[in-house]
Amino acid sequence: MIKKYKKHLKELIVISTPMIIGNLGHVLTGATDVLVAAKHSVDSLAAIAIANSILFTVFILGLGILTGISIILSNYRGEKKPTKRYFISGVIVSQILALLTWLAIIAITFFVPFFGFEKHLVKHIQEYMFITSFSMFGMFLYQGIKEFLQAHEIVNFPNMILLVTVFVNLGLNFLLVFGCGPIPALGVIGLSLATLFVRTLLGISMVIYTWNIIKEQKEHQEYNTQYMKQVVKIGTPIGIGLLFEFLGFNIITICVGRIAGVFAATHNILLTLVDTAFMVPFAISSAIAIKVGYFNGAKNLAEIKNYSKVGVTLATLFMVFCSFAFYFKPHFFIGIFTSDAEIINIALPIVSFFSLFVIADGIQISLGGILKGFKMTKQVTACVLSSYWLVGIPLGFYLAYAKSMSLKGFWLGLTISLFLITILQSIIIFCKMKRLKNEY
Repeated sequence: MIKKYKKHLKELIVISTPMIIGNLGHVLTGATDVLVAAKHSVDSLAAIAIANSILFTVFILGLGILTGISIILSNYRGEKKPTKRYFISGVIVSQILALLTWLAIIAITFFVPFFGFEKHLVKHIQEYMFITSFSMFGMFLYQGIKEFLQAHEIVNFPNMILLVTVFVNLGLNFLLVFGCGPIPALGVIGLSLATLFVRTLLGISMVIYTWNIIKEQKEHQEYNTQYMKQVVKIGTPIGIGLLFEFLGFNIITICVGRIAGVFAATHNILLTLVDTAFMVPFAISSAIAIKVGYFNGAKNLAEIKNYSKVGVTLATLFMVFCSFAFYFKPHFFIGIFTSDAEIINIALPIVSFFSLFVIADGIQISLGGILKGFKMTKQVTACVLSSYWLVGIPLGFYLAYAKSMSLKGFWLGLTISLFLITILQSIIIFCKMKRLKNEY
């Protein structure tokens, strides 16, 4: 059996490994922010937790839309269509989305004082949001080019550069937050300035890396409005799905942050742990989407099934390992970020839930990769919306407030919603495979 799928396993690992490194780099960049903020003060940690909850809710829509680039181009490659001529069009889409996102963040910043947060946190939240908003241009430029390269299975540089920026971000955070010599201690402002610098660096690095593609394709580059519309059409359902998924998590941060900053800080640490583990199956899901998209274009159902089986199994096994690690060593993982007794006491009872959470998360994201390869992005969104917003989040609010379970109740609701997403996506994929058997 292993021999039969050896080629598929090898190719998925080759594609996903740099993505895993890149995704971990992305999360670890955020984790260094959490680490340095926690060492600075609980207030700093709470402020960036709340600020990032708002920021992610705003910009995740645009990042989701950009995934349409890799989905469309991987299908084009399977159909033997030319793809490199669409590079500039993708960059234009990324910068339009960056501009709209920047404007939205600037506008929301002025309303933060009316959201009901603890008064001493409001100024820090606004400062962090305002400065970080300018990083959208670099971040979206990076993501747009990364999706283009990913469609062509060029995954090493765009992901390795993320790993490099982890260390740049960590050094800048300590330097700017705590100060050194003539550089004053800037606290939360230092965290936002480091984020701005790192994301701008990412965007510039990607332009430099792809400069030869730009020169080679200069005569063939198209400002293809039809392609741009297609990217938005395919990517928007993914963006909406991600928006509502992140909105669910971030509403929890905002709600518990209104009770006390320590709950927001605890939730942020738990999310960082889960997100770090999630980056591995997320990368595998992207690799599945590329291969399924390619063979969907080539109309090869057998290979679609092979890559789907191997990818889902690989993602699930990894998350089972993470589940056991979190369950049996919770003190170790929480202790990485803080030694605050109050945070630890709040976090420990929740670990048993998110041990199950990570398993379901690994399965659902890999199944989502199959659907994205089929360009069935609306179905992915429908599964997320119905599971989170009709079941998981309402249940979480009920358990948190009616049953006085607080943060623990929210996490139980989220865990149940992930298992529901898994069931719904499995049914959709089964029906799709059955139809394709007759269509190909």
